[in-house]
Amino acid sequence: MRNERLRNKINIGMTYGDPAGIGPEILASTLNNWQKLKLSKLTPMVIGSKRILKNVNNNAIFIDNGNNHNKYVPGKPNKISGQHAYECLKQGVLLAKKKKIKALITGPVSKKIISLSTKRFSGQTDAIANLCGLTSNDVIMIFVAKDLRIALFTRHIALNSIPQKIQKKKLKSFIILLNAEIKKWFKIKKPKIQILGLNPHAGESGMFGNEEIKFITPVIKELRKKGIAISGPASPDAALAEAGRNYLTSKKQKYDIYVSLYHDQALPMFKAIAGHDGVNVTLGLPFNLVRHNIFVTSMCFNTNTRFTR
Repeated sequence: MRNERLRNKINIGMTYGDPAGIGPEILASTLNNWQKLKLSKLTPMVIGSKRILKNVNNNAIFIDNGNNHNKYVPGKPNKISGQHAYECLKQGVLLAKKKKIKALITGPVSKKIISLSTKRFSGQTDAIANLCGLTSNDVIMIFVAKDLRIALFTRHIALNSIPQKIQKKKLKSFIILLNAEIKKWFKIKKPKIQILGLNPHAGESGMFGNEEIKFITPVIKELRKKGIAISGPASPDAALAEAGRNYLTSKKQKYDIYVSLYHDQALPMFKAIAGHDGVNVTLGLPFNLVRHNIFVTSMCFNTNTRFTR
């Protein structure tokens, strides 16, 4: 029976992230509301222990990774819980690579906790890319809420190292990949892309920095000649203000995706207005990957906060 379900249903792999965090509670709630969410055509496949997900009234398939014999204390993640989360993630990627699941949805983890047992762990995006035999440059982290989409050119790096990462070759490759992936997954024939400037007012013609003149503008001109609909560099405050207003007033976005040059350039605005509706998606993988809800990570290990959906 189980093998038949694996063959005939659209299987969606799901991890709960760190078992000591809020992920199990969120995933349990999702599974219990599966029919209400009109997801009957999809079969949830949980990579992890059924003992961790309590009171689940759902016919989900559980893929036990064998590392479920420890007692995890909610709100008190440790090396063992982080290792369990990482092992579940690895197994989920393996199932996706073997085409046992159509997509993978991952729960929240603590980078610090996983790094206690796994070297060079900077996040699930880069870890999954590595498990797929890809580099961090082969995948793109984007944030999506309705038609508001934001792509990150750089991810989890120190702020003072960002300018040196903005190079013509890397930026060009990034935009080409982004353009192709937006076409592929969002079925947009010719995506309209707007790239933000690095400096205030996009440098104000070199007054506040020259990265826009030296690197960003030449790449934009070159890619336009190749038929990519890209504009910029835009003044970040003005561009994001307009995008935010359009989202809040349900007005169609002017661009299909905005390129944020660093993590905290556009994400504060996105998280403030999108709230629980925002999700983190990774492009460039051989399968669909939807990351956890954007509010989960910050609340995951706060024992004074109860988060339910």
